[in-house]
Amino acid sequence: MKKDNKKQTLLSAKMKKCAERMISSDFDGNISKLCEELSISRSTFYRWYDKKEFKQYINFLIDKYTEAELFEIWKAIIDTAKKGSPQALKLFFDLKNLQSKKIESSGVVFISGEDRIEA
Repeated sequence: MKKDNKKQTLLSAKMKKCAERMISSDFDGNISKLCEELSISRSTFYRWYDKKEFKQYINFLIDKYTEAELFEIWKAIIDTAKKGSPQALKLFFDLKNLQSKKIESSGVVFISGEDRIEA
């Protein structure tokens, strides 16, 4: 059997920990401090950061985190808008309009209670 010499990149546990640490809310952007915390050199960090798989994992984590927080953010915007904040009202309607455009372009049909909205 012929050996496949293609280099396969897998994320190590330390690489995953680094990515998770980077998207945490208490990460202040200090790469030197992050490297010290993980016991890695800055050159190692930047070598990891240049890898496509590492960036994909960071993006995956960001998506996962933002999806989990989306409901709470919507509630906060709505609560602030109800109190009369002009910025929150504008943001609410801008985001709502953006969402409507996404729904229209996807051709999705929503049925809610007695209301029927067809795209």
